[in-house]
Amino acid sequence: MFTGHLFNLRDFTNIPGLGLQRDCQFAFVGKIPTRVEPRLVACGKASHISEALNEHGICGLIVPHELEELVPPQYGLALSAEPMAALMQIQTVLAREGSGQWQDFVTRIHPDAIIKTGAIIAERNVVIGNGTTVHPGAIICERSIIGENCSIGPGAVIGTDAFEVDTTTDPQRIVPQSGGVQIGNHVDIQAKCTVVRATFGGFTELGDETKFDCQVHFAHDSRTGRRVHIAACAEISGRVYFEDDVFVGPNVSITNGCRIGAGSFITIGSVVTRDVHPGGHVTGNFAVDHKKWLKFVGSVR
Repeated sequence: MFTGHLFNLRDFTNIPGLGLQRDCQFAFVGKIPTRVEPRLVACGKASHISEALNEHGICGLIVPHELEELVPPQYGLALSAEPMAALMQIQTVLAREGSGQWQDFVTRIHPDAIIKTGAIIAERNVVIGNGTTVHPGAIICERSIIGENCSIGPGAVIGTDAFEVDTTTDPQRIVPQSGGVQIGNHVDIQAKCTVVRATFGGFTELGDETKFDCQVHFAHDSRTGRRVHIAACAEISGRVYFEDDVFVGPNVSITNGCRIGAGSFITIGSVVTRDVHPGGHVTGNFAVDHKKWLKFVGSVR
């Protein structure tokens, strides 16, 4: 599990082109909106710094030399001509086995869990709770914590790497990843769903009594409250947060970072690009309030 170990920024000054101005201690690196803390972030523009200063949990920034004066003195500070490249090099170190960020353990499967023939479960860093069933062909990757009385359907994949590409390297590569997946109790995940692990640390989270229909893709760092129901073939991008009792229709796409309010309803095939207020009902591409959509459709007939 995550240890909470703190790393000193000064210990990474061997990275080419990284100059330390003020030391700080961090447990993770991440993008500005990433939900882990304390974290170190990269800011390539003045607008990025402004955004970072309004976020919770950021303790240090890597910025270009010309933006140094924009970083308040209470933050750790390192300078680099390529801040994101430097951050990715630090992440590569943190993601290595034995870095101190995570403590490995032997996989723990409750005696009353049911593991069907053909399921594949990593030999370490997995927990499967009492009464949970893992069906044939399901794959449970490392750093997956699954609660009690859950069902993981045939061909589902829990804890695969996020589609997070490091464009600062040549050739480009998928970012080395640190996070996991945490699933509550009484969660049902039907056939061929994919639940992607968090990228930089922490967990992609599914709350109690959440239900996924077949072929749902639930991306890195997203999370649900309780009793969230997501129908077949929905595509949930990274860092989406669902409050309790949300319904998501088939073939819905939700862009990264949206917050979906409690009790809201998203109609089949909708493309959601902004937050949905609690109790809202949205429809269309791009999704708008359902009554407004019906009025618009009526006006063009």
